[in-house]
Amino acid sequence: MPMFYARIVNAEGQQLERIIEGESLDLVRASLLSENVFIVDLRPKKTSFNFKKATSFNVVIFVHELKTLLHSGLSITEGLDVLLSHHAESNPNSPIYKIRDALNQGVPLSQAMFQCGENVFPPLLIATVAASERNGTLIQALTSYIGYDEQISSLKSKIYNASMYPILLVGMALMVTLFLLMYLVPRFGAIYDGVDMDLPLASKLMLELGVWLGHYRWYVIGIMVAVFIWLVRKVILQGIENTLMQLLSGFPPLRKRLEVVFLSRFFRGLALLLDAGASVIQSFDMLSSVLSPVQQQQLLRAKDLVLQGNSLSDSLYQAGLSTSVSARLLAAGDQNGEISAMLRQSADFHDLDLSQFIERFSRLLEPLLMLAIGLFIGMIVVLLYMPIFEMASGLQS
Repeated sequence: MPMFYARIVNAEGQQLERIIEGESLDLVRASLLSENVFIVDLRPKKTSFNFKKATSFNVVIFVHELKTLLHSGLSITEGLDVLLSHHAESNPNSPIYKIRDALNQGVPLSQAMFQCGENVFPPLLIATVAASERNGTLIQALTSYIGYDEQISSLKSKIYNASMYPILLVGMALMVTLFLLMYLVPRFGAIYDGVDMDLPLASKLMLELGVWLGHYRWYVIGIMVAVFIWLVRKVILQGIENTLMQLLSGFPPLRKRLEVVFLSRFFRGLALLLDAGASVIQSFDMLSSVLSPVQQQQLLRAKDLVLQGNSLSDSLYQAGLSTSVSARLLAAGDQNGEISAMLRQSADFHDLDLSQFIERFSRLLEPLLMLAIGLFIGMIVVLLYMPIFEMASGLQS
């Protein structure tokens, strides 16, 4: 029976991770909802490493090609036939084949995408296509989704690039420090044991720590390997983006910034779905997964306010899902009927502000981090050689 990975928030507000066995994704979701928990993430569990050649199917490229063919006047099935003839590999299990066959059976495009699975086509894309099918704006919806994906990818890239260098730098510093403490310090300790002299307190404490780490080095290495395997497992189950976001959210100064990142993605997705013809309530349900657990609870409050007849801008503001800038922009959008444009402008403003913050933060953090690492490693070296310096000064006197 298939296994599924679930990340949920229980009634006490605790975020939990579970591996669940079930016949299908829908049945597992229904089972979790019956437990009165909030589902943050639910996906099929990858049970093994796959060293086979990765599939060449790319959703964004497919959407871009299909949009171009539809814009040229071809029907959806004709466009899919062109794509199938264009790709050299004729794999019957290809999503394009599955969509074409489903369309020939009278299934709408959105339903055909859904049948391929959530791991192939994002739910947001499926919902956008489904909404556009009702008002005949499929080409515009695909164009908007391409723009949405470009903006989100650009934002992800900035966060990823700004985060990886400090993480790698800290990782290398940790490895160098452990090498000094587990290999070099015990050897200096053996040398000083044969010398009758009083060691400085700091040097003595460091030598004792090094001897202890050297004695239990295999336990330390085992713990490091276990932590590494745990991180790899989280990356496999959740993806590198979600893992990185969780690590960064552990730092209070960055937590507020990450909430604005989630809010910006929510605004872009909401504008995309509203332009495609989806209702506000449907859009809220579809976009809850892009928000943090706290923001998801706020979204439920905003949903209730909308159902009570409040405007979108007022509902988001009262629920705490808007900043001071976005609240004014959305209020203007409610008044002039350009709410989607104001949502995009709000996201653009927050993305620009985040880009400037990342640039300033990187310029400040990287030199300070290198200085701190240099001072720390230098302190270890100085403490190692301090008894030698004192011995030399004693001989001179």
